[in-house]
Amino acid sequence: MAAQFDITKLMQTIPGLDVPNLKNSKGHGFNCFLYDGLFLFAPPTLLLKGKSPIAGLQSIKEAAMKDDDVIICAYPKCGTHWLWEVIEMLKSGVIEYRKETKETRMIEIIYKDGIDAIPTPRVLNTHLPLRMLPKQVVEKKVKCIQIMRNPKDVCVSYFNHYRNMVPPLGYEGDFAEFTEAFVTGKLCFGSYYNYLLTWKAELAGSPAVPVLDLVYEDMKHDPVKSVKDVARFLGLTTTDQFCEDVAFACSFKKMKQIDKDRKLGTAIDIWREGSEGTFYRKGEIGDWKNWFTVAESERFDQMWNKKMKDSGFKFTYTPV
Repeated sequence: MAAQFDITKLMQTIPGLDVPNLKNSKGHGFNCFLYDGLFLFAPPTLLLKGKSPIAGLQSIKEAAMKDDDVIICAYPKCGTHWLWEVIEMLKSGVIEYRKETKETRMIEIIYKDGIDAIPTPRVLNTHLPLRMLPKQVVEKKVKCIQIMRNPKDVCVSYFNHYRNMVPPLGYEGDFAEFTEAFVTGKLCFGSYYNYLLTWKAELAGSPAVPVLDLVYEDMKHDPVKSVKDVARFLGLTTTDQFCEDVAFACSFKKMKQIDKDRKLGTAIDIWREGSEGTFYRKGEIGDWKNWFTVAESERFDQMWNKKMKDSGFKFTYTPV
């Protein structure tokens, strides 16, 4: 049975919490608060343990980083779970799935105390911009891996993710309504284009931070090459056979089954009854064509291209 999330009550009782109205004309929207210019989800009371999410986010800046830490940086639904499992296998040298999910290593959920409590080697992940990460990420030049995905498939995957979650975490509107929220940034973690542009700008201000850029579609097209690229970036000595084994073990079909079988690491069930109950849905390139109408696709392109003009980001929208 799903745990009860009294997010509205939580928001009302936390002093200084800026809670914007992200509901549309039909009353559909997201339960977020505004922090440092970014819309963020309010964690369930069970995870907060009586603490303020603002205090938790502020504490992140002071978390101690270690020289062998790795941080996966990505907008939601760009392949974080997938990449996290790949890196864990590469660093351990063993084809073995983690019993936890990546949420137990997610910076904006576990805050400073959670980060400090994780034994090395640590593979962390986040949807936050660089400015909100621990100060030592820049100071110690912690290795970061950024994974990106074409925005239309991200939009579809994000919609289905929210549609399958229990109220009030889930989204009650239809796909057209969600797309409007996605392109205007009125949802958790804001717009995808703003995430990409902000990450690029903040990284330009800290160019010494080592970052490997990966593309979801490239990982799908040639997973073995991507695994080798990650191993090389991390300075790991691996064999071709081991990289092939990692790529096979982390194929989408296998990861979807593993995600269903393992535990989250908390007592919380976030999925609606009757949903597949997994962070993995299809993992296909070009599934957006099954969701967008021609008119919706054209409008999306116009808004996206206007925001991303001259940004340098290029994406693949159909299988190669």
